[in-house]
Amino acid sequence: MTKSQSQSHFSQLKDFLSHLTTVKGDLSNITAPPFVLSPKSVTEIPASWAERHELFLRPAREDDPARRALLVLKNFLCSLKRQTYTEAASEESDGGVKKPLNAFLGELFLGTFEARDGSTSQFISEQVSHHPPVTASFLYNKTHGISSSGYVAQETTFSPTSGVRVRQIGHAIIRDEMHKESHLITLPTMVIKGLLTGRPYPELEGTCYISSSSGYLATIEFEGKKAFGLGSKNSVHAEVSNIRDGGKIIFEVHGQWNGRLRIKDAVHGRMIERLDVDEEPLTELKVKPLEEQSPWESRRAWAKVIEGIQKGDMHLTSDEKNKIEDAQRELRSAEEQAGIEWPRAFFRKHDSSEEFALLASVIPDKGVINLDQERTAGVWQFVGIGPAEALLHEGVYHRSLEPTGQVKDP
Repeated sequence: MTKSQSQSHFSQLKDFLSHLTTVKGDLSNITAPPFVLSPKSVTEIPASWAERHELFLRPAREDDPARRALLVLKNFLCSLKRQTYTEAASEESDGGVKKPLNAFLGELFLGTFEARDGSTSQFISEQVSHHPPVTASFLYNKTHGISSSGYVAQETTFSPTSGVRVRQIGHAIIRDEMHKESHLITLPTMVIKGLLTGRPYPELEGTCYISSSSGYLATIEFEGKKAFGLGSKNSVHAEVSNIRDGGKIIFEVHGQWNGRLRIKDAVHGRMIERLDVDEEPLTELKVKPLEEQSPWESRRAWAKVIEGIQKGDMHLTSDEKNKIEDAQRELRSAEEQAGIEWPRAFFRKHDSSEEFALLASVIPDKGVINLDQERTAGVWQFVGIGPAEALLHEGVYHRSLEPTGQVKDP
């Protein structure tokens, strides 16, 4: 990028941020300048939960329920960096933050993780709502009997003093069939700071919980750098307690979720592990080549937009992005006039979840345990492995219709 381009982008960014200060309410569907966009959609983000894939699968092979709860916590913490930093890291920086593409209704992201033992985990992500924007996902490994399901809506606000705040509304549930165990995970709020200096970076804030059906509760507290440079960026402190033993603390975790973590056995007062999240083995999700993907799959649907972003061609990025977004608006208008609702492929809307209610009952923060259906357009549950595999085998998700509104001959 030339110096003049950099100056132009910074000027446009300041204009965009000035515009944000005039907008009241949720900013999630605001169209950002092309140069601040990430070449991936929000439908790809949930895959980060299982990219440290051997760690994700490890609870199925652990006999001790307290250690299983710790492993679920460890995987959660090790997944955060890849979720929040969306630009490549360098020796000088962990990477940067760019805005993922707003997914269109019905957008899919599909792929598989290959484990070291040769087993396969199938990943499915679908944009189940556009207003509000909600992404639902499901991952399962039949060999190890472990799965993860969840959904999240994002509410985005902006303040010149505190930056962009992205509140994540939703949850995930890890199911371990080998031990007949479930783990409910609540989600942190992300804050993007440094925008006014042109060097944005993410912070996480607030308290999250992991409630295990075995009786263990992890409490995770995030903290970032404060005013006047006090504190450290990306700090985290977590405790695993035994609810059935009066809340006795079993393990403690300290450090930075994008760097080094220390795990302590709180019962015996000794350090049991020191780790760097970047050294935890990473497994990349395998996706089909573009030509084999459905038009509804994310990377094929946004291919020309992604090409424009990667080339730095803002005209191509903007033109191709507008084609999809304009077509989607026309589809929604046609549905409204016909009085029909968009059919979801892999997820169904429900009014409640007994599993969530049971696991959430031990969480002390009652604001966290509210399902908040109005903000997530419902409670989203997976259709089941059998129906999903039949649909994946067929590979046709909305018959002859394409995201651009075009109808292809069968």
